[in-house]
Amino acid sequence: MVKSISTHQDVAESKDMLGQPLQLSLDEARGVMLAAQGLFDPPPTTKDLNTVQAIIDQLGVVQVDTINVVMRSQYLVLWSRLGVYDAGLLDTLLSIRRAVFEYWSHAASIIPMQDYPYYRADMVRAYEHHLWTNILDWLRRNPEVVKETLDRIRDSGPMASADFESPRERQPTAPWEWYGPKESRRALHTLWTTGHLMISSRRGSQKVYDLRERVLAEATEIFDGVLPTDDALPSLQQQALHFIERSVSALGIVTPSWLWDYFRVRQQLQAAAVGGRATTPRAAARIALDGLIERGMVLPVSISGLNEPAYLATERLPDLARQRAGKEPRRTTLLSPFDNLLWHRSRALDLFHYEVCFEAYVVPEKRRYGYYCLAILHHGNIVGRVDAKAVRNQRVLLVHAIFLEPGIRPNDTLTRGIAQSLRELAGFLKLETVQVERSEPASLAVRLHRLL
Repeated sequence: MVKSISTHQDVAESKDMLGQPLQLSLDEARGVMLAAQGLFDPPPTTKDLNTVQAIIDQLGVVQVDTINVVMRSQYLVLWSRLGVYDAGLLDTLLSIRRAVFEYWSHAASIIPMQDYPYYRADMVRAYEHHLWTNILDWLRRNPEVVKETLDRIRDSGPMASADFESPRERQPTAPWEWYGPKESRRALHTLWTTGHLMISSRRGSQKVYDLRERVLAEATEIFDGVLPTDDALPSLQQQALHFIERSVSALGIVTPSWLWDYFRVRQQLQAAAVGGRATTPRAAARIALDGLIERGMVLPVSISGLNEPAYLATERLPDLARQRAGKEPRRTTLLSPFDNLLWHRSRALDLFHYEVCFEAYVVPEKRRYGYYCLAILHHGNIVGRVDAKAVRNQRVLLVHAIFLEPGIRPNDTLTRGIAQSLRELAGFLKLETVQVERSEPASLAVRLHRLL
């Protein structure tokens, strides 16, 4: 949650600032966001369950993706912040500790279990507000499949799609029908989306589902012994406010056009946060953020180079102060294309001048950079991208190409930083060597060969 200003000195300083928007350079704004995202300071030395959970709590959400050409994104997002860690810790948080759960947020995501009631409100209101019309229609048309699926799990315990037999008489009707011939697979996905089932664990990339009540019963410690009930769900207004505060805290600095995307709360923002006074997400966000100013949770700021008003979380004032005292980000790491810092493309372009270019679904001859590019974060800026692949049977991290952004030159500091990041990524993936095929400019690959 966003913390309000707490000391008398802070209050006095904030009142001075409120007279006129605080002026921030673009580098200062980047530094604040990197601090909020866990990317400013060196990785922690302790990397246990509590450390992993703390990072997820800080981010508020970690997007899940199944592309495994390097490693699945949810594990990479944590590696970028923690350095080399035991990836099994995330699985333990989900399936044993029950400190996190999987559900729709920014997209399909890992979410702190403490936030479950705010997502449960969406599950329940889906029937009232028709948020997933196609899913609800399928539920109504297929009551027998739904009942059979629920009964199987109720009687047999947690089950994955692979545990259900596939009927031979039916084939997919279209190449994009990913459910295939299994109606039970669609039933599992639908029952998860509407909240009847939860993901109990994973077998590799396969979701293992169980009844919601059984999963929640194992999370009593997270809820201090009192499990949430549908009789005490947050209102639409409470839900909207929660996600607004969470977004501000996770980003550290926001503009109205950035606010709704972090948790994808466009409907909640417009329906609840504005009292009918605004009709666009940006206008609704402006009203909601002005409300946080009144509560001392954000300060209005002006960022050099941005035309839109911005808002700084007051809990991030110390991060701004240490930058102005001479502290600068000195990390070099690689970021998944689904990293929280990058997933809002307009924000990445506005703040980091970086064009997110995800080309996994682009035909090879039309790709500019490559199938799966990791962004290079270096000393507070995004300076390039790495088209990489883990060749596991050869224990090689294969770098097809490295592209530096226009105007970036491969000096010794940058080259050493990239080399170290590639070595750390290979170590995390349990690969033995790194091979760089080419780079733009070509001199970077030559430099990296000497170091690698």
